[in-house]
Amino acid sequence: MPLMDLANFKTRVIGCSAVMAIGQVISNAIANPGTQAAAGIIGGPIAVGGVSILAAIAGGIAGNIAANDLGNRMTERLSKNAKILDNHDLIKAAGEAIGYILREVAKSDRLIAIAETKNLPYPETALCQLAEKTPEYWLDINTNTADLSRGLNISEDQLTKIFSADAEEFDRVTGLTTADWATFLNEFAASEGKSFDAEIVEFVADKLYASFPKAYREVLKLDAAKGGEKFATMLLNLHQIALAELRDLGLQNGEILQKLEAVATGQQICQVMGKLSAIEIGIRDDLAQIKTSLERFVDTSAPRLPLPYECETIIQDRTQDFTDRRFVFEAIIEFLQKNPKGYFVLKAEPGVGKSSIMAKLVLLMKRRCVVHFNSQSQGTVKAKQFLENACTQLIQAFKLDYPKLPENATTDGNFLSRLLGEVSPKLGGKKLVVVVDALDEVDMSDQGRGSNVLYLPDALPDNVYFIVSKRPETLPLPNHQVFDLMQYSAESLADVKLYIDKRTSNSASIQNWINRQNLQREQFVAAVAEKSQNNFMYLRHVLNDIDSGKYSDVALQDLPRELEGYYEKHWARMEMAVRDRELRRRKLKLIYFLTKTRKPVSCDILADLADEDALDVQEVLDDWEQFLRRSGDSPPDYSIYHASFQRFLNRKDVVQRAGVSLRDIETAISDNLWEDLYGDE
Repeated sequence: MPLMDLANFKTRVIGCSAVMAIGQVISNAIANPGTQAAAGIIGGPIAVGGVSILAAIAGGIAGNIAANDLGNRMTERLSKNAKILDNHDLIKAAGEAIGYILREVAKSDRLIAIAETKNLPYPETALCQLAEKTPEYWLDINTNTADLSRGLNISEDQLTKIFSADAEEFDRVTGLTTADWATFLNEFAASEGKSFDAEIVEFVADKLYASFPKAYREVLKLDAAKGGEKFATMLLNLHQIALAELRDLGLQNGEILQKLEAVATGQQICQVMGKLSAIEIGIRDDLAQIKTSLERFVDTSAPRLPLPYECETIIQDRTQDFTDRRFVFEAIIEFLQKNPKGYFVLKAEPGVGKSSIMAKLVLLMKRRCVVHFNSQSQGTVKAKQFLENACTQLIQAFKLDYPKLPENATTDGNFLSRLLGEVSPKLGGKKLVVVVDALDEVDMSDQGRGSNVLYLPDALPDNVYFIVSKRPETLPLPNHQVFDLMQYSAESLADVKLYIDKRTSNSASIQNWINRQNLQREQFVAAVAEKSQNNFMYLRHVLNDIDSGKYSDVALQDLPRELEGYYEKHWARMEMAVRDRELRRRKLKLIYFLTKTRKPVSCDILADLADEDALDVQEVLDDWEQFLRRSGDSPPDYSIYHASFQRFLNRKDVVQRAGVSLRDIETAISDNLWEDLYGDE
């Protein structure tokens, strides 16, 4: 980042920080009864109800100035005030907030997962080192070259939240753009002789974007709780500057002015800030108590189990934007506590988050569990794959005396049962948890008659537990306890709304989409939640489409309903985009090849199979990217992302509309001698 840009970046951050601090002081001084009493004010709060604090102030200003106009005028004046931009305490507070976020990111499971997947050397250590250097680096940035004519461009929606006494409203405030934060991070790291992988930079930048305002307020709140050792004087100065600006705009008398003028000492500022409710920065694990409870069951001092690369990739993908599901984990904890051993089956319809829950469980247990993800699109559907995976993890984790797997280790479940029996006495009072996802995707065609799916053992030794997931279909399983996720619609709806709200907070594009349609955020959240029918796969697709601009011409009421409806709408848009029936058939044929290969394949292999030009194939893969999983290899391999889309494509009516022959596709794969992509392994 050039020096000029860095100077402007710092100036914008300081200006925004000043507005946020002033917004919180003013809104809480006006609306909080406890604060008013502490300041010696008689009477209750102004009854602002559902009206913003800005609107309440605007009503007391001569000329009937509009609330949004008032907010913009205050922001314009404050962001160019020399006393604010040169305030070292304000700069320190902003720097501390940035350092606070970097430290929290360094401890996050997501960062560790990225590092382990890409075999990166200790990015958490580098981030913690940067966090320590942040205040010093931040102060040293010279703003003399900054262009003060630039505006802060705080949206009306954000201004309303900044000047809100409701902590939940302020928690939705977002910072500068992710691109700004990414460039800052790269420049900061380079100044310290460090660099980060692009995916880590993107992850950290996203957290800085979404969390800086909340982290900044937390810094101020914690300081207030200590009596304002660092920042009370700074906050009081900001408040007095803002009050002078309000008088200049026409606020000369009335109850609001009386309440604002009553906050006149550092002690009263601390009382105002101290009334802010406790907040979560948004980086810390929302399931901290759940995590603590689950960690008690396993030996966290032991090395992590050696999870296959494919498992790490799925865990990383499925835990992005993960939201709560606390009630499921509480049921798992209760099961582990009350039973000496056994099977816990998570049952739910496709797309409602089974795989994400299983992936998050692995992280909550700090990867001290045996893990296996079945996946049709990845070609992981056979019992022998599970047995090889599970047995290898057990042997390596518990240092069992098997230099290599016996030849018969994957022919049935006997060797797995033997290993579990050897491990049980070694647990030392702890528990061994085996996490297995998507039993419904297992191909049982080559298993012995009457066997359990994946040859799961009928009998388990003490302190051995299997936590497995499946769709609501009958499978041969040992005796088990079922947790039917579909019976918890109210809890799932609450998590769905929280997920939508978090995604919206982290996306300026979604916020702009809402504003362009003159919607309230609550309207948007409620409507999308209802259309989703508690399906997180639906939310992933629809919110991504809004975020990327694909739904810029779609009104709220016209968003698709349910996951199948989403697939139908995408299909219809594709048909409109490709009018030529033969060209459309050729393009769709390529996607159907992916449904039959059973293993991820490269663009070149797919082109050979379909007898199409590789450039045309890549164009199709790019068009359908949102439904595909793309490996990190070079060149990448592709597969269908979710089984629900695969089932949609194989619906009889959809196949007929596509004009393809599944039999011809299967024959083409066989004729091209790609048995390892289609046939039995």
